[in-house]
Amino acid sequence: MDIEILAAGALGGVRAERWARALSAPGRRAHPVLSPDFARAVGGVRPAARVAVLESDGRCGWLGFEERGHGVGEVIGKGFTDVGGLVCEPGLPRPDYRAVLAACGLAVWRFVQAEPAGPPLGGAGTAVPPGVRLLGRVPSPLADLSEGHEAHRTAVRRRSPASAKTLRKHENRLARGEVPVRYVFDERDPRLLATMLRWKSAQYRASGWSDPLAAERGTELARVLAGLRTPTCTGALSVLYLGDEPAAMQLTLRSATVLTCCVTAFDHRYAAHSPGTVLLGRVIATAAELGVTTVDLGTGDSEYKQAFTTEERTLPQGLLWRPTLVAGGALLHDAAERTARDFITARPWLRSRVRGALRRYGALRG
Repeated sequence: MDIEILAAGALGGVRAERWARALSAPGRRAHPVLSPDFARAVGGVRPAARVAVLESDGRCGWLGFEERGHGVGEVIGKGFTDVGGLVCEPGLPRPDYRAVLAACGLAVWRFVQAEPAGPPLGGAGTAVPPGVRLLGRVPSPLADLSEGHEAHRTAVRRRSPASAKTLRKHENRLARGEVPVRYVFDERDPRLLATMLRWKSAQYRASGWSDPLAAERGTELARVLAGLRTPTCTGALSVLYLGDEPAAMQLTLRSATVLTCCVTAFDHRYAAHSPGTVLLGRVIATAAELGVTTVDLGTGDSEYKQAFTTEERTLPQGLLWRPTLVAGGALLHDAAERTARDFITARPWLRSRVRGALRRYGALRG
């Protein structure tokens, strides 16, 4: 198998066209963050973004990644997506992942695998290939719009009546308020985008977690993604206004059939109204009007997602690795982190204390 490494920002021509066709093949969800246009947009802002092009017997595959230094790589577009994976034309043999890593100049590539558009990296009933270490599975709920918006709402009411009722309560509370509610799906004012990122950074600081949007030219990449207009990846900044003030904003990307939520933030002055949840409901209704059949609600099992989820799924999380000291260190680090997380998660009293400590730490940093 031949492997060529390209700068993601320079991707184009026949290879990009073949990638787009492979992603949209029958039976596959054309996820926008797996598209060549997403990779090219990231590469235009982040010089460390690369694409490995695999070829064997006239069949091709594409793997986007970003170098993080010291031989460690992550999914392309980290901070705006948590998922990635190999996109292949039908018939491409399963690659030797260690050879792929060597060609990429990496010892480790961390991933959460999006729904496979090529050989799966491992999952239920699937053997884990050499060079792959699975570390667990990550919740990633979906909203099915294939039968339209009303069918989706009906399915949610049946599946999670309490969550649907809570959403209606928030919507009604806003509608009865003295301040008019206004929604715009695709705002073009760059100042609003900067405000959303500022809100999100404050949210990360308050939680005590690092801000993945602060580094690697996050503001510039957000602007590029919001302005992207291609068949495989189109950006939009949606805004929910209370009067003239933005209360919640969301950056989404979509293909012809799949919309994914990249960044959501809200003004904490309006937190009691749950404006982010109400905005997501409006975005899903718009997605249905645009012909989108699947809304990817992002990784994680936050409670607010239950008001929109019709399909629960989990995605494999792990890493590709080859036997090096860097890979050994990464494996030990991830094992220790997973052990600590599982220990804390299994003890609610400890989990609440850790969250409190993180919030206090975030307040000191802010």
